Amino acid sequence: MKPRISHGMLAGVLLLSGSSPALAETTIFEEIICRVNNDIITKSEYEEAAHLLKLRVQGQKKLSGEQLAQAVSEGEKDLLKTMIEERLLVQKAVELGMTADTDVIKYLDRLRSENNLPSIEALEQTMRQQGINPVEFRKRIKEQSLKEQVLGREVYYRIQVSTAEIKTFYEANRDKFDRPEQVRLQEILIASNGKGPSGAGGLRKRAEEVLEKARGGEVFGDLVAQYSEGPTAKQGGDLGFFQRGMLLKEVEEIVFSLRRGQITDILEGQGGFRIFKVIEKNTAGIQPLDSVKDQIRNKLVEDKAVPAVRKYMETLRRQSYIRLKDGYVDSGAEVETASAEGDQPAGDELPPAAFEGKQKK
Repeated sequence: MKPRISHGMLAGVLLLSGSSPALAETTIFEEIICRVNNDIITKSEYEEAAHLLKLRVQGQKKLSGEQLAQAVSEGEKDLLKTMIEERLLVQKAVELGMTADTDVIKYLDRLRSENNLPSIEALEQTMRQQGINPVEFRKRIKEQSLKEQVLGREVYYRIQVSTAEIKTFYEANRDKFDRPEQVRLQEILIASNGKGPSGAGGLRKRAEEVLEKARGGEVFGDLVAQYSEGPTAKQGGDLGFFQRGMLLKEVEEIVFSLRRGQITDILEGQGGFRIFKVIEKNTAGIQPLDSVKDQIRNKLVEDKAVPAVRKYMETLRRQSYIRLKDGYVDSGAEVETASAEGDQPAGDELPPAAFEGKQKK
């Protein structure tokens, strides 16, 4: 049986970009529906984004019939706005001289690993067999990385959360930090299923190499993506929280004896060789501020990020030339129009020729 690429990951990237994954082998006359500075959005890109939105909503919410149609309709209200703002972010990344080549390679390698393929070349061959253009797919991964880099540098890295804010939140929400004794674990599994006793020595050696890298300071999540063959690899190896009595006794004794951030030795058991990292640890009762301050800081950053991102996108819009063809709606235009009074080129009209279209191969 031929391997099939996990479409959950593909749809997420392609939906954000709004680009068709199909191999384009013929010349197509593309209708332009929007101009974003020197970039364009075509009708086919918009329709493909709408199609992928439907697939994502259907997959995430398990809807059908009228409920699915209503959920898709709600999502489509902001679809063109999202596509426009993504174009603006990629353009900003280019202006700032950002690159994403390394991120593309890491992403493809993780996708290769998750689909049990031997090489990137094999991954791309499988994509072609499924009608996915590898070149276009690489481009979409790159664009997604660039967008995240821009928001990281221009928005998230600029958000400040003071010690006083963290303490105030903690004091007002102490009851939310009343927890049982538990640990949150991250795992790397070097699987032995189907490999026979003769291969155990090689698998242990690989596990020892991974453990050495983990204790040598390499990012545990990166090692999960590169080496783990467990079902949690797609979630970065995150197993979630465990209270006492939920784990095998020999595993429980080890992980509960560790501090947050510590890594176990290699544990051999059913299915292969495992390495665990304690990423959170709670004693019973209300957790002390020091143990939850990072969690609080992350929440406060996220709370501040929502209006900060919105304000940043409004600024990019005011600085940009955005025009739509009649019949299409940009739900972000109201903010743009209200904020851009007096700014060029907010009130200009494009001549009909601006939307005549282009040929695409």
